[in-house]
Amino acid sequence: MIVAFSVSPSGAAPEGGPSSGSEPDSVHSAVAAAVAVVRASGLPNHTSSMFTEIEGAIAPRVVERKAA
Repeated sequence: MIVAFSVSPSGAAPEGGPSSGSEPDSVHSAVAAAVAVVRASGLPNHTSSMFTEIEGAIAPRVVERKAA
């Protein structure tokens, strides 16, 4: 299975939640955490400016990590 997805959290980071530090409303850390799950999976993947494409059954784990 090939899955293409986009991670776009919105709003301010919760207290103690992910942010880039210098930009408290940045989504950088949340997106980076989701991409890290994909890369750690060892599955074939490609990340572009719009989507991350993966081959395999990992999409639910990425969503769980983004919500953490």
